[in-house]
Parts: sequence; C-alpha cells; structure tokens
Amino acid sequence: MSASTRTLLVNAEVYSSSDPFATALMIDDGVITWVGDDAGARVHTDLAHRVVDLEGAFVAPGFVDSHVHATSTGLRLVGLDLSDTRSAQDVLDAVERRAMESTTGFIYGHGWDETMWSDPRLPSRSQIDQAARGQHVYMSRIDVHSALVSTSLVDRCRGVDGVAGFSSEGAVSQSAHHLIRELAFEQISTRDRREAQLATLSLAASRGVVALHEMGGPTIGGAEDLRTLLELAGDKAGPKVEGYWGQLASEGGIEQARELGASGVGGDLFVDGSLGSHSAALDRPYCDAADIRGVLYLSEDDIADHLVEATRAGFQAGFHVIGDAACAAVAAGFRRAADIVGEQMLRARRHRLEHAEMLSDADIATVINLGACVSMQPIFDALWGVPDGMYATRLGHERAGSMNRFATIVAAGGHLVLNSDSPVTPIDPWSIVRAATNHTVPDERMTARAAFAAATRGGWRAIGDSRAGVISVGAPAHLAAWRVAERDVHVPDTRVAGWSTDPRSGTPGLPVLTGDLPECLATWVHGRVVFGDDVVGADSG
Repeated sequence: MSASTRTLLVNAEVYSSSDPFATALMIDDGVITWVGDDAGARVHTDLAHRVVDLEGAFVAPGFVDSHVHATSTGLRLVGLDLSDTRSAQDVLDAVERRAMESTTGFIYGHGWDETMWSDPRLPSRSQIDQAARGQHVYMSRIDVHSALVSTSLVDRCRGVDGVAGFSSEGAVSQSAHHLIRELAFEQISTRDRREAQLATLSLAASRGVVALHEMGGPTIGGAEDLRTLLELAGDKAGPKVEGYWGQLASEGGIEQARELGASGVGGDLFVDGSLGSHSAALDRPYCDAADIRGVLYLSEDDIADHLVEATRAGFQAGFHVIGDAACAAVAAGFRRAADIVGEQMLRARRHRLEHAEMLSDADIATVINLGACVSMQPIFDALWGVPDGMYATRLGHERAGSMNRFATIVAAGGHLVLNSDSPVTPIDPWSIVRAATNHTVPDERMTARAAFAAATRGGWRAIGDSRAGVISVGAPAHLAAWRVAERDVHVPDTRVAGWSTDPRSGTPGLPVLTGDLPECLATWVHGRVVFGDDVVGADSG
C-alpha cells in the first residue's frame, strides 16, 4: 500500500473495544486513522482513494500465530501428510505411492500418531526401505520429536548409532533424531525450501493470520532456513515474520541470532522433549513406560546462564518445556537468573516459555512474577486431553487432568499467547480459539474474548509491540474480514447465560464457534491486502 493511498472500509461489523458499535474504518498509510459508523463514514468518503463495501462482513484484528515452523509446514502441504494414517500399513502405502509419483530422491512426511492407531506397532526400517524404492525417507511424528527414517538416511548420518535415542528398527528420538533431522533438512533444495515457505505464508494469509513467529534453531531447520524465510517475508506482501533462534548463549546463540536478525535467542530451545515420544521430562515415570522419565536436555544452571546472558545482551530468551520436571527446572532457572541480574531487568525482556503444559502452581507464580510470556497450543488439549487420550495413557488421569492451564495462568495475571506449533497442529486460528473455550477440564476454559485476545494482541505483546492487535485510531492496520453467521458475547461458566446479543452491553461480540467456523474473506498487513484481492480489490500501491 503506497503512502498516498487511503482506504475506507464500510458496511462491516467491526470488532473494536474503542467503538463497540463501529461499522466502518479508515486506513491511511497502513495505519487506522478513523473508526466509526457508516453515517460518520460519509464525511470521510471524499478523502478516501478507495471505498470498499464489505457487505456486512466481520472485521477484526488479524491473528498472530506465535509459534510455527514454516518450512516443515510447507513441506507437509506439498509432501506426505500422514495425519490421517491409522496403521503402519497406511504409512507404508503412502510412502510407496509417493515413491512411484516422484523420483527426487527424498521423501518428506509428517503427522503420524501411533496413539490414534488400533495397533500401535510402527513399520520397520526395512519395510520403509522397500516402500521407498531407494529414496531417502524422513517422516516426523506429529510432535516432531521422533521420526521414521530410511536406512539410506541413517547411513549418511555418521555416528548416529551411538547417540541417545537411536533405534536400529523403530523410530529415532532424542539426540539421534536431532542429528538426522538436521541432515534431512540439508537435503532440501533451495527451490523446494522457498516453495514450502511460500506455501506456508500463503496459507497463513488465507486464514486471517497477519504475523508469524518462526521457531528456528540448529537442529530444527538451520541458520540458512531461518535466513531464507526472513528474507522471503521481507520481500513478499504477506504476513510479517519474527524469527527466533533456539541456541544456547554459551554455544554462540546470541551472536548467531544477531547475525540472522532474529527477535529472540530461544523459542524452541529444548529443555525436554514431548509426551508422545516419551521424552518430556517427568518427576515420576510414565504410566505406560515404567522405566522412563523422559529427558532433561538442560540443567537449572544451563537455563539460568542462558537467561542471564540473553538479558544482558538485550535479547528475549525462550525455552521449549513440557514435562513437570522440566517446568520445575525452568522456574528454578528463572529464580537463579533473577538473583544475578535482578527481577526488574529480567522482567523487562519478556522471556518466553513454549508449551509449558505441566506448570505447577508454584511454577506459574514464579514465571508470572518474573515477567515470562507463556506460549501455548489449545489444540494439543483438544487432540490428546480427551478421556482416555494420549495424555491419560502416558500420565494417568490425575496428572492428565492438570495440564495446559490456560484459565489459571490468565487468572493469575499471566501473559498468555495461543498458537498452533504448526505443523504439529494446523494454522487454523478460529479452531485454536474454540479449543481454548472448550478445554477438556472445565475450570481451564477461557472466554472467547480472552482466547481471541491471546491469539491476536497477545502475540504482538510477546515481541514488545503494544500498539498492534486492536482496532483503534493509531494502530497498525493488521486486519482480517470474515463471513460470519452469528456473533455473541461468550462466557464459559454454565451457571450463567453463555451468550448475549443485547447491544446495550457495549461489548463487541465474536463469532459463534459451535458450528461452521468463520470464512476468511480478506487479510490486510499494514493496510495492504495480502489475501482476498477478488473480494476487496488489489491495492494500487
């Protein structure tokens, strides 16, 4: 959008706390300069270079998906999506079909989840080799903490057979998976990487997402992967991208993050693994694997040292943390860091926790007091928190019932952001909001308004932007328009009315999410249309 272009949006239902009855707004040079009703809009018509009639569409701040892996997401879109497989044979059939269709030499797949199969036995490596017809194969589990791989790929990863998590037949996990994943991503061509990232950016824009936080790292995609994405996002009219580099300061992480132009030195910096792959660090053994307590990759001292160095360097740090033992280690690391640099200095950096699925009351109090942003994924609960789901299988019902504490964190004054962790769960923000309002533990359910705020404004606050994520005068025009059947004001407490359509409340309503989800009609970033040209018209600037 050029500096001289002023666009007036009219005949809409505008979600704005500054004017809950708004139906129109003006955008000038990427900034919202007026919000009001259609009658007031007539005064601004002559000033506008373009007037767009949205025919009753719902206009709201665009979503921020604050934890994604763009290349992996794009490869899933163009590669093997294994999320619907229900047996080892389904996986093998998918590999064989792809091997017959493509002779690129590399087959990438993602999304298998043996906890959804009636028979959880995985295909053997020899079976994968046969199905792949000589091509390299890397197929990540849905949690991306273990993978099924071909013998040819293992053979190219020297010394991996002596590393923790290696299996000669089944899935590789832990450090062995990190090494093989790093090798697998090195095999992706420049063209395929670019196409995968473009596919992700395009998908995000079509889902009303105006910004992404990319979680990169040495074993996640590598420096070149993050560099390519940041350059691509800078050149392309699409969602904004903030990059995070998950590497310890003691290993050169700060210098690398600075060279890459990353916003933070952390994100997916692994304190532990995942529950699905039995690598999340627990203080008691897994219920379905009595000799396993997971893996703690970083000690309390490692965590504290990283926080101290990042804080002193002016960087936001962050950690991938899931199990209760890992959560406790992170909380202890925060306390030690605060003793060194001071609580005020630590708070100022807004360090992040990614996932944080098993925080105790004491952990929550610590990280909130020390200013941490808690970044969580409601669809994890929707997939695995159901009765007799994966959480209950791995942890037992008691521990499973005290996970993903959205409402508790918000009630304690915490800064919560909600996102997808794509490709683990899809870039589908209204599904994320709906899942947060339908937590499997009723006491942890959020209002739709709180969940929406955590999926929009919360993501901007996580990077220190206090202006974006709202519709008000002076805010950046990061917007999305939606086709919505019905709106209401939702509360999760069943003892009171769950919705209200009384306009006298002055509370802007959100789409009802019990049926079909809203359809994105258009997305604007800095006032420029990045999706929906056919609906609202292409920008001239």
